[in-house]
Amino acid sequence: MKTPNSGSLVSRTVRIGDLRSHRVLGFQLLFAAAVVTLWEILAVTIFAHRFVLPTPTSIVATGWRDHFYGSDLVATLSEASLGWLIGNSLALALATLTLVSRRAEGILVSFGVMTYAVPTVAIGPILFIVQTPFAAKITMSALSVFFVTLVAAVAGLQAASKTSLEMVAAFGGGKWSILRRVRIRASVPSIAAGLCISAPAAILGAMIGDYFGGQSGLGVVMLQAQQQLSVSRTWAIAGVTTVVSGTAYGITLWLTRRFGSGNAVSTDISGSPQGSAKRSTKEHLAATARVIGGIALALGIWTALVHSSGLGGYFLKTPLAVWDYLFSTPQSEQNRQMILSALSATLAHAGAGWILGTVLAIIGAVILMLSPAATRVVMPLVLVVRSVPLVAMTPLLALMFGRGLAGITVIAALVTVVPSLVTLSDGLQSAPPPALDLIRSIGGGQLKALTRVRAMYGAPAIFTAAKISMPGAILGAVLAEWLVSGSGVGHAMSLDVVGSNFSNLWASIALVVAVSLVLYFAVNAAERAIRSRLAIS
Repeated sequence: MKTPNSGSLVSRTVRIGDLRSHRVLGFQLLFAAAVVTLWEILAVTIFAHRFVLPTPTSIVATGWRDHFYGSDLVATLSEASLGWLIGNSLALALATLTLVSRRAEGILVSFGVMTYAVPTVAIGPILFIVQTPFAAKITMSALSVFFVTLVAAVAGLQAASKTSLEMVAAFGGGKWSILRRVRIRASVPSIAAGLCISAPAAILGAMIGDYFGGQSGLGVVMLQAQQQLSVSRTWAIAGVTTVVSGTAYGITLWLTRRFGSGNAVSTDISGSPQGSAKRSTKEHLAATARVIGGIALALGIWTALVHSSGLGGYFLKTPLAVWDYLFSTPQSEQNRQMILSALSATLAHAGAGWILGTVLAIIGAVILMLSPAATRVVMPLVLVVRSVPLVAMTPLLALMFGRGLAGITVIAALVTVVPSLVTLSDGLQSAPPPALDLIRSIGGGQLKALTRVRAMYGAPAIFTAAKISMPGAILGAVLAEWLVSGSGVGHAMSLDVVGSNFSNLWASIALVVAVSLVLYFAVNAAERAIRSRLAIS
């Protein structure tokens, strides 16, 4: 039964909602205008004679004169789209296998971490030898998206409630019915979030490929602009790339909101039963066996690809050849010392960047938690930063901060801060409402709720963020060293390519992957210990 004032109440509610939306949009536009204004001021004052930070107006004018690089944009998008489709299709197919066998889950995550940790900038020259430039760029794009989507898909397919699964089974539904009616529906938000993150990554992979060959593409024109010392053109290309990446991100984000509210994407997919923080020795041994199985799978695929390439052993090295280079030849000790010395410099760069990025992410997450209004204003800028391909900004950041430790630290921090900020914000939001209500009932405010409740439930999110950001920081440091630095394993890899020292190149890649894998599972073990101590499932 409709009350006399119900219609007016609904209309007033709608108007209030519209007013709030318009107010948030107004603050967002005001914040963006303030950022652009500050940029313009800095460009004409502090950076006026350094020729590293052109004004926004000159950047837009350069892009306009160059017709915003339409043909090169089409080339990059065609490569990135195919890479996005292939990488995500493979990730979704392998994630589905985890429903058939729980053992496959741990094996696949180990394999996924290893593919994620492979420096695409290092294997790019090899791919261009064994493939056409177009196919090589698609492969690099696919590698850039595979791991994130695999993580999201496995987490989403395992997110279905036990009650729903039992209900479908009780009515005679088999595995196919459960998959179609329950698991796929439950996984939509998580998978959409993974696809959302992978969209800019696909463009990044294609642009890295442009640096190694091809006649067209955003990376090709950016490399030409850098060689010509055209700073405004370099920034214009970076701006176009950011807009395109942000658009791809935004479209997938819209799909996420269209098909369901986002579930938190956990990276804890190492095969333990849900809700079980403590595991027996038998379960630990089983988990270890699955990790070893994943490593064996990756090594087997590596060996098979080398033998099926038909190129012999000059360009491509098998795992056995890498082992011999590091441990079995008379020069093995010298080889190890050379690579480990370069790798130690890279780890110092990556570690400094990861620490800086994580600290900034923690501070940012706390500020956003204490001020929800700031979240709605600042988060769009965070998403824009997330959409900037690192290969586009690395040379520019090197010009601004130098080519040494400071510049590489900033680049590695940028890789770390955005995913860590998002993950930590979700972690602080995961505190149970009854605990927050208890704090409010005794007169506690946002700050007390943060220190007494949210911090405890958000602590595991630090480890969750680290599992993605640590390998990412290493890859960011390797890319920076390859492009702009004169030290580290990234620089050594670039020299290996120029000097055709492929044994050292493959050994360096193997050690980078091994270190990333060890860090991932060390952080995963630490997260499990924290969850067990805090009794968080």
